[in-house]
Amino acid sequence: MDWRLLDLKGLPGIRTQSIWHALALVQNEQSLPNTLIISWPNNPIVCVGLHQIVDLSIEKEYVCSKNLEIVRRACGGGSVYLDQNQIFYNIICRNDDSLEPLENFYENFLSPVVKTYRHFEIPAEYSPINDIIALGKKISGNGAVTINKSRVLVGNFILDFPSKKMAQILKVPQEKFRDKIAKTLEERMGSFQFFLNSQPKKEEIIIEFLKNFQEKLNINLIEGKLTKIEKEKIAEIEDMYKTEEWQQYVQGSKIAQIRHKIKGSTFYTFREKKFLGGLVQLFIHSEENKIQDIVVSGDFSLNNPFLLRNLEQDLVGQNLDGEKIEVFITQFFDDNEVDIPGISPKELSSLIVSK
Repeated sequence: MDWRLLDLKGLPGIRTQSIWHALALVQNEQSLPNTLIISWPNNPIVCVGLHQIVDLSIEKEYVCSKNLEIVRRACGGGSVYLDQNQIFYNIICRNDDSLEPLENFYENFLSPVVKTYRHFEIPAEYSPINDIIALGKKISGNGAVTINKSRVLVGNFILDFPSKKMAQILKVPQEKFRDKIAKTLEERMGSFQFFLNSQPKKEEIIIEFLKNFQEKLNINLIEGKLTKIEKEKIAEIEDMYKTEEWQQYVQGSKIAQIRHKIKGSTFYTFREKKFLGGLVQLFIHSEENKIQDIVVSGDFSLNNPFLLRNLEQDLVGQNLDGEKIEVFITQFFDDNEVDIPGISPKELSSLIVSK
């Protein structure tokens, strides 16, 4: 099977995120070929997940003081500091070529990444749902998203992990916890630098990865270029990313009213829980045991991610009854071909109705 290869190397930070979003949209409109993109950011950025509330996720004042651009990407997951010490691989393929469950999709397309790390004598293993680990340390972060009829996988090779910079950008309840977060990141994250005490040249890693990608997946990569319509779509997406509407895609202003009882049967409640698939944060305004408003945020991944707002709207008016909410969410997921890997409708509904 022939795929297009876009070996783009260094790009503006925002473009490393806009490009795969744009290409997925164009692929749906123009029936363009399945594509593998290789890139890295020329300038560091702070990248937040689609479903995150910026003010609850990162130290926005600190980030702005360092003139770091904040980019909300079009897939889930947590906030990350992205810089030149990473190599990004983006896979954009027609969904009819990847109808397997998302967990299987991850394992299949991450196999060349695992083999590449092993080539450099790093004992990499696939770790469900979407991680690659070596000796208990995470060495690659990955996410997947379905955009219309295209499925996208985004991931990275980590040459050197910026644990101190990551600790500075992440939101902490109190400043005294920041050193502890940095230490935890150092303990849990790995890189080429950590395992080898040196960084192979980017080109060496890329050559090995492209070889493994073709062999493991039975794919023939043909080097290509961006089309005119793709370049126009990238510019359009970048303009959208800079709008206030996109920056505030998850409306979190109401979170200030956490756990506040307004009157006898009116409550504003904030709940959060860490599941296998990631952290879920809920803001719920309820009256007479019915949902009046709900915001679902966090660092999870969602297939068909832009339907989360539809789920929030449809939950308004529902009774806070565990069984009924579970049936409702299950039906919504089935009808819209939505799923949250690592978080079941039962788990999500139990968090919504928990006391």
